[in-house]
Amino acid sequence: MFLGSNVILFLTVLSGVLIIIGFGFRSHNGGIMLLGIGLLIALGLIVRKALEVFG
Repeated sequence: MFLGSNVILFLTVLSGVLIIIGFGFRSHNGGIMLLGIGLLIALGLIVRKALEVFG
């Protein structure tokens, strides 16, 4: 397994926090950037977990 369960949990929480902060500041460029980074991390984790499960 490439990513341990603790790392996946940390990245999931981090992506959620970045999405929430980015959603709050979405009228500024930094907020949109945080929202996008959080979304990319979340999508990456979903794809990684799907590859691990369905493999």
